[in-house]
Amino acid sequence: MFYLGISAYYHDASVALLDSDGNLIDFKKEEWLSRVKGDKSFPRQSLLEMIKNHDLSEKNLTSISFYEKPVRAWITVLKHSVKYNPIKNDLTRNYFKNAWRSSMRFHMDLSKYLNVKKIPILYAEHHLSHTLSTLYYYNEFPCVSVVVDGYGDKYCTSIHHVKSHNEIVNVWSSEYPNSLGLFYSAITDFLGFAVNEGEYKMMGLASFGEPKYYDILSKTIKFENNKLEIDTKYYDYVRRTDRSYSDLLADELGVKPRRPDIPFEVGTEDFKIYANVAASAQKLLEDLLFAIFKYAHELTGEKNFLFSGGVAMNSSAVRKTANLDFIEKLNLPPSPGDSGAAIGAAYYGFINKNDKTVSKNNLNKNIFPGIIKSSEEFYDLVFDKIAGDNNSIEKAAETIAEDQIIATCYSNIETGPRALGHRSLICNAHKAELIKVLSTDIKKRNIFRPTAPAVLEKDAENYFHLEKKLMNCYTHMGATATPKDSVLNDIKGVIHVDNTSRVQICDEESLLGKLLMSLNKHKIQVIANTSFNISSDPMVYDKEDAFLAIERMGIKYLLTETGLYKRK
Repeated sequence: MFYLGISAYYHDASVALLDSDGNLIDFKKEEWLSRVKGDKSFPRQSLLEMIKNHDLSEKNLTSISFYEKPVRAWITVLKHSVKYNPIKNDLTRNYFKNAWRSSMRFHMDLSKYLNVKKIPILYAEHHLSHTLSTLYYYNEFPCVSVVVDGYGDKYCTSIHHVKSHNEIVNVWSSEYPNSLGLFYSAITDFLGFAVNEGEYKMMGLASFGEPKYYDILSKTIKFENNKLEIDTKYYDYVRRTDRSYSDLLADELGVKPRRPDIPFEVGTEDFKIYANVAASAQKLLEDLLFAIFKYAHELTGEKNFLFSGGVAMNSSAVRKTANLDFIEKLNLPPSPGDSGAAIGAAYYGFINKNDKTVSKNNLNKNIFPGIIKSSEEFYDLVFDKIAGDNNSIEKAAETIAEDQIIATCYSNIETGPRALGHRSLICNAHKAELIKVLSTDIKKRNIFRPTAPAVLEKDAENYFHLEKKLMNCYTHMGATATPKDSVLNDIKGVIHVDNTSRVQICDEESLLGKLLMSLNKHKIQVIANTSFNISSDPMVYDKEDAFLAIERMGIKYLLTETGLYKRK
């Protein structure tokens, strides 16, 4: 029997599947198949592929769980807009007009692909889905879960006291429009980056600036008297559909919003101004997170923390939050955002039916779930196979040692948004110029976005100052770390301008771990790792995607589970 979880209609639609023992046996994001970045539509292609691969039907599906409560999700924003805006307001009209394009059509969309008459359909609260997506990987009780995102159903931030898998108490929430996530997205929008896509760019940009606008921004959102409150006159996400910030915010900052079509070059006067805005928003985000986490500790007395929601993908803020003295452990799921909430939804169905829980630490065995069926036969057209599966790791290590860049399309894809080796572009991290070629010339990325280092656990402390509280997070690039002074020149290509790296610590049994073991004899202990895609494209999914991406990017080498290939 299976438990299906679905996330859709807001952004990053996905489907997750658990088996009768609670193992995550499949997970798919719709963007992987549709090739539409951040695809929010009902995950039709993902669901159909999962139905086919696992022969899903009413005979073997115990439940199907959706990651939020659709009516409440739709009516929350509408009620606020009707109350505070004219009835002809664009936002109000948009919500009325698109009612049946929202999650309220979930049951109807689902019934097109499955006979759901005999399958229980469950609706989890949005923030409970986030909490369960983290709890799925770390079943250690008791603990406290902090969820911070834009909004879901009704809430923007919440604190759950997790006493056991079936005793999860919501002890505090912040309701729409008082949202730390929407604040950060509004500044992302102000800086000319796409909302729900460019927040990580703003985080990278913040490292180049100083928080000179902190005092101005801190007037617009506060955590006081145990309440998170935003002054909506500064933010148009409560009034408009085309932008998130107001003219008043621009006036207060004395800065014009950045046009996304204008070149953005490091070192220019405009770049420094916008970097200062980003740095100010980043510092304010961190300070408000500190206050929320402190309140979570005061409410529950817990020192073991779970953190999820879109804001939990801010790896810089995660590292600083972990430094709070009352936190003994801070755990994030590999996919903290809405796509990962499908896993939480599936787990919601599982724990509603079972008294048992999954194992205490599900992390390493559930990062690459799923079935991907694709052929490599057409590679013969443009590739020579230079190593089979029996010696491909050793040959790939030799190739990396020769300062070549290798793409990987290896077995199943990563669950989360960050490439962890199966859909990666990798090279020698001790060669800064090579990393620059990888990042800017091949990936076409902004120069202010860093490339991540991957290192074996046995070598990691030789290169980085690591927090024991965050050891689980380092396995999936959930937090940044500070490099040691003695290695700064040796790995400067994977060190950001703020002297941090979003490090990945690799298990020796993982693909990157095996490569690093083989690279030891070449005296290479760190490799640079970035996602296998051109900037702004979805990550490569199957062998066909890999073929097309290699042609577009001009990469010479590709490593798959069957061998190492070289372009002819």
